[in-house]
Amino acid sequence: MLEIIAIACIGVLWINSEPTIRLRGLYKRDDWFNRLINCCLCSTFWIGLIITQSIYVAAISSVLGELLCKKLTSGGL
Repeated sequence: MLEIIAIACIGVLWINSEPTIRLRGLYKRDDWFNRLINCCLCSTFWIGLIITQSIYVAAISSVLGELLCKKLTSGGL
């Protein structure tokens, strides 16, 4: 359970970090890399899959990461 929460937090930190935000401003093409740096769900899934090699853990952590990211960006947390 802690592994899932940790991967979700890593995904949220990746999307909201300053280098990723700057990279989003520079990279304008519409391809897989753009989805990776724009979507918290996508990036957390791939980060979780690389770290754990388990689709189950990656899927749950990506949904949790997306919920955390939505809650943080809406100002409700």
